[in-house]
Amino acid sequence: MTTIMEGLDPSLWPIKYALIAHDVGRTHDRSTAVVGGYCGSGETLGIKELVELPHCYGHALASELMVVDGRHNRDAVIIADLSSDPTYAEVLVENFGKRVVGMQIGAAGDGAEFERRRVHNGIIPVYHVGRTILFDLLLRELRAERVRLPEGEMGRRAYAQLTALEVEQKENRVIYRCPPGQHDDLGISCAMLAWAALHPHFKRFWMRTIDDRHRRRAHQKPISSKAWS
Repeated sequence: MTTIMEGLDPSLWPIKYALIAHDVGRTHDRSTAVVGGYCGSGETLGIKELVELPHCYGHALASELMVVDGRHNRDAVIIADLSSDPTYAEVLVENFGKRVVGMQIGAAGDGAEFERRRVHNGIIPVYHVGRTILFDLLLRELRAERVRLPEGEMGRRAYAQLTALEVEQKENRVIYRCPPGQHDDLGISCAMLAWAALHPHFKRFWMRTIDDRHRRRAHQKPISSKAWS
């Protein structure tokens, strides 16, 4: 798609509003967590960390995701692919609360609007997005050098997955296929991250959850030692 941008490693960037794109693997694929965001008012999306999670499902998978989330102050908005297991939304909301945003990735959908999907502890927004739209967006941002991958093995692995995608031109759209025997889990997670970072609801709605958490923390007054005397 393009070369990895040279310069400062985005894994070192300070990011106020982090996103974690969480692709949920199927039988032969590993689940992933890709963390990134913008530094200050910058226009370049920095991908800080790419993780291939162990083969597990449900609560065990959410526990692995919590480890990644913990490395980023438990302040990230979780963008989760619910295409293969809609029930996983219940587990995610149980562990991450209102920070969860769902995605349903398929052949169609522009991701502009969302459905309100009810779970045990509330309601989760779920966006329907076409796979082609995700990769088209990521390709555009990479060509414009507005996405930076981290240095190291995982950054190179994600880049290799993206460049290995097979492109098939249909009458009205392009289809990105993963070659037989290979994986695109890190690549699709990068595409999910780019989509989420550019989505108008990110600043309008999703970031409010993080701001609200910080306000609650600021309002909590420390307990005086006199209270125990």
